Amino acid sequence: MTVDVRPISDTDHGERRVRPYDFQQQEALDRTRLRRLVPVLEVLAHRVAGALTSVVRQSVRVEIGELEQQRWELYTNDLPEPTFLSSATIVPFGGRIVLHLPLAFALAVVEIRLGGTPRGGQPTRPLTEIEQRLVSEVAQQALAELPPAFAPVLNLGVGAISSVSSAMFLQAVKPTETCLLIAMRIELGDVGSFDASLCMPITVLLPILDALERLDKVDTGNEADSVQGHLRERLMEAPVEAVMCFPDIVLSPEELLSLVPGDVVALHHQAGAPLLLRVGGVPYCNVVATNRGKRLAGLVVESEEVPS
Repeated sequence: MTVDVRPISDTDHGERRVRPYDFQQQEALDRTRLRRLVPVLEVLAHRVAGALTSVVRQSVRVEIGELEQQRWELYTNDLPEPTFLSSATIVPFGGRIVLHLPLAFALAVVEIRLGGTPRGGQPTRPLTEIEQRLVSEVAQQALAELPPAFAPVLNLGVGAISSVSSAMFLQAVKPTETCLLIAMRIELGDVGSFDASLCMPITVLLPILDALERLDKVDTGNEADSVQGHLRERLMEAPVEAVMCFPDIVLSPEELLSLVPGDVVALHHQAGAPLLLRVGGVPYCNVVATNRGKRLAGLVVESEEVPS
């Protein structure tokens, strides 16, 4: 059994999908915000593929497609009749998400779970009660992967899950409420590929996007703090030249030229008086010459302190 996940594009399989566009529709969310959701959805697709593989005992591939904003009434009007819809409440937001599985996929799953081999030309009819239960168990396994997929972003749970065979029996949100439609392509072994979708209303989507943006800000801030801290550590490790300086003295050219080995030059500096410590040629603090064991040392003192 293998699990594979990859994004799909409009030109996969040599085809370009063409759909009517409603120019009166206003997108509620900016597409730049929706792009933050793509990595989480890819994780979700990977987990769903693994869950379906373990249930149907067939190689399953799940691919994330386009993200489209559409009103709930338009979404349900485009769904075929009959079909398979599974919805669940998202805790703690209270909204409902809807997983749409095409009828051909549902009937193929029934054939596999009953030990048969799916064949082409599935009948277009509502699922029986037994078939509905078999497909519902598969949908529940897929929806159960939502909390672990979104766990790095925020904590959410999946409530009661219900399944219906028609959009007329499901009212997840208000007809005019905007939802995010996540296209999904499911490849079931050698049977073929099926176009499914996940519908998330704005009431569920907004808290997730807000959490993603907060997480990005925290990561960016931590990265900046890390860079500044690393730079500060390296600066603190850089070696600098420190020199203890006696006060300047003045000698004439004649005195300088007359100096010979053994001559003593008076420094005009009182014993115990502080010396100036220069760091990189810049005055830094006052020190007093002293001994530390067998080595000469400098004791840092206050600027105006003169030891006795």
